[in-house]
Amino acid sequence: MKKTKKIKISVGIVLLLVAGLFFHNILPRTVVVQITGTDVKRVDKTGKVIEEWDESADIKKNAVHTYDVRFINSLTRKGKPMVFRNEDTGWGWPPYLKFNSADLTAEAQAFASAQKKSWVLVKFYGWRINIFSMFPNAISLKEVDREYTHIPLFNIVFFMVLIIVAFYLRSRVRKFVNWARGRKKGKSDS
Repeated sequence: MKKTKKIKISVGIVLLLVAGLFFHNILPRTVVVQITGTDVKRVDKTGKVIEEWDESADIKKNAVHTYDVRFINSLTRKGKPMVFRNEDTGWGWPPYLKFNSADLTAEAQAFASAQKKSWVLVKFYGWRINIFSMFPNAISLKEVDREYTHIPLFNIVFFMVLIIVAFYLRSRVRKFVNWARGRKKGKSDS
């Protein structure tokens, strides 16, 4: 196998891996859990530190901005704890247009305080990475049976459309490359 072909295959594998991780992080997933409670924690906002001028000391000081983050605590069918962040996405990324975090917290509290603990399908996106204190963000809650199995229709349709678009673009690029080669060959013949 030629060296350039090996490089193309390696780059293709890396790009597929990156795309797969990207879609796994932002596309909705589900899990069936029992909700055990909710929390609200104060979090420092990182990344955007606003500098303020302290007139009395004639120096700049950094203002740390904090905000509240709601959390939903739960247990999976296997008894494993799972914690979800419950934040609005607003108009930001990913485009879930979630503006109902307070309502979702109220639903979660109702499930947690019920006499008979019901099983809840939590739709979420994101990853739980302990070392970075990252939590998946809950999108919706729905009461289901314990043995409920969710079929992710949105993800199936999304990937079907993505594959169709990819094959269409591939055929258009090949057609353009063949056209360009034909023009180049035609010019070299004359």
